[in-house]
Amino acid sequence: MSTFAQTALRRVLFLDGAMGTSIHNIDDLDLERDYLGRENCTEVLLLTRPEVIQGIHEDFLRAGSDAVETDSFNAQLHTMEDQDLVDRVHELNVLAAQTARLACDSFATPERPRFVVGSMGPGTKLVTLGNIGYDEMRASYAAQVRGLLDGGSDALLIETAQDILQVKCTLDAIFGVLDERGLTPDVDGTGDVPVMVQVTIEQFGTTLIGTDIAGVVATLRNYPIFSLGMNCATGPAEMAEHLKHIARNWPGAISLLPNAGLPTLVEGRTIFPLQAEPFAEKMAEFVLTAGLNIVGGCCGTTPAHIAALVEKVGRDTPVTEVEVQPWQPAIASLMGAVEMRQDNSILNIGERTNASGSRKFKRLLEEEDWDEIVSLARDMVREGSHVIDVNVDYAGRDNVRDMTTVVSKLVNQVNAPLMLDSTQPATIEAGLKAAGGKCLINSANLEDGEEKFALMCRLAKKYNAGLVLGTIDEDPEEAMARTRERKLEIATRMHDLATRVHGLDEADLMFDPLVLPVSTGMEQDRRSGLETIEGTRLISERFPRCQITCGLSNISFGLKPAARQVLNSVFLAELIQAGMTSAILHVSKILPESRIPREQWDAAIRLLYDRRGAAAEAAVAETVAAGGGEAHVHGAACSH
Repeated sequence: MSTFAQTALRRVLFLDGAMGTSIHNIDDLDLERDYLGRENCTEVLLLTRPEVIQGIHEDFLRAGSDAVETDSFNAQLHTMEDQDLVDRVHELNVLAAQTARLACDSFATPERPRFVVGSMGPGTKLVTLGNIGYDEMRASYAAQVRGLLDGGSDALLIETAQDILQVKCTLDAIFGVLDERGLTPDVDGTGDVPVMVQVTIEQFGTTLIGTDIAGVVATLRNYPIFSLGMNCATGPAEMAEHLKHIARNWPGAISLLPNAGLPTLVEGRTIFPLQAEPFAEKMAEFVLTAGLNIVGGCCGTTPAHIAALVEKVGRDTPVTEVEVQPWQPAIASLMGAVEMRQDNSILNIGERTNASGSRKFKRLLEEEDWDEIVSLARDMVREGSHVIDVNVDYAGRDNVRDMTTVVSKLVNQVNAPLMLDSTQPATIEAGLKAAGGKCLINSANLEDGEEKFALMCRLAKKYNAGLVLGTIDEDPEEAMARTRERKLEIATRMHDLATRVHGLDEADLMFDPLVLPVSTGMEQDRRSGLETIEGTRLISERFPRCQITCGLSNISFGLKPAARQVLNSVFLAELIQAGMTSAILHVSKILPESRIPREQWDAAIRLLYDRRGAAAEAAVAETVAAGGGEAHVHGAACSH
């Protein structure tokens, strides 16, 4: 059970100030003797001058810090490659935690324990930019986590994060190590190790990679992390708007560690101009207005800043309760969040980057014309797609490689969340490893039983993705649900498995009641549209917090384009009335009711609702033919 978490939930907990600038202000450190010729590699001082690092920790503890961050900011395998210290990474992290522990133990009392926070910086390579692979980065951070835990860290802090995919990768590494050691992440004071995340929002309003704070919150909200916050880049005043969003939308603890103002260059030296008193005043204001749990400082902040902060806030000040507004479920691109429930529309999922349904995309994939694939996705966004469906399943190609390549291109050049669509879990995971933000996975179902369903749920849990659930099960006579009752039955079973067994948030579940074409001329397909509409209604009533989608164009498969456009448009309107919140579609091909002649609209309604009779069938046949399709009049079904 974590005393650190319990303390930070009960009262404001004070972290330390700047390690880096504190070291750089020490005059007697020699490049060769102390840094071993490794300029700015402060971690090497743990080998040569550990008393210097311990002294800095003690200065901050003396000023009133409850916890200090280890001197391990760059102690990852992939960063220490540049310093030729890969073989000493575990040792450096152990020493970093042990050195901090020695300092904390000299100040700790039974009434006021002191804590070691294992610092994990962003490193020198960004996974989103392709500087390093996901698996390599995960292994690198896992090695750091093992060392920090072996050295006695009370909590782990991912700090100064510039790439949201690096954060997700590091969380993956942390939770993996905790699991292998039989430990649990602490989110509420009852677990073993609190995991903290701090992103760096630059002056231009996003992380270095381009993610805004809404995107950060949406991407991280369901991970089992103790606190979310910001550090570095700016002073406290410049963080105000971003902090307000966190306070309103983050349900856990919040941390804030600003610089001592915006850095300025004076006579070749970087100066942080914000003095201790104004720094403390602004931070004390945020403690009250944003309900901060953890406060401290980053670059340029000294023991004087921490002492002023402790005095201004008060040593035993309870955490202020701030009302968190009702969460609007969202997914996210690398750049920002998109709410699942749109105010004036459904969530439009563009279908044209799907090798199973788009001949053009399949050709571009064959030609490996990545630039044109990006252009195709941009066109969908311009047309009104909120999300881009990506399916690279294509026999004879390396689907994992294709998914990695396509997703890596799209996340950096198209500002829209991605729906990763494949029947193969390995292909889905390849996309998740390349995508910053919060994706949708399409899809999970029970066709192959609960084992494969569980695998897809685990992927959604691990990468915090939304999950599409198709109404198919193992029934040998009717695997794909045709009736409204069967659609609801399978949806209910999947909902219970996903939420109760696998711990997914029901707001991240998106049911697909599935629709077969009404254009086959087969008796069993006549009611496909009607049963999907009514199945949607039943599912939305049973699970109002969940989302509902469908592959819209399936309803009209086989008709000519003009007839398909009418039928798809009418079908979508009826689905929305029944409670559907999303659709996979070609947005520019959907028409509003005002642009469809009344006789065509009414004919599509008769077809969808299976309204029989000679007059109705004749009207359908005439109208669909006029729209460019051919009607199979018997039973008011259409075929080619």
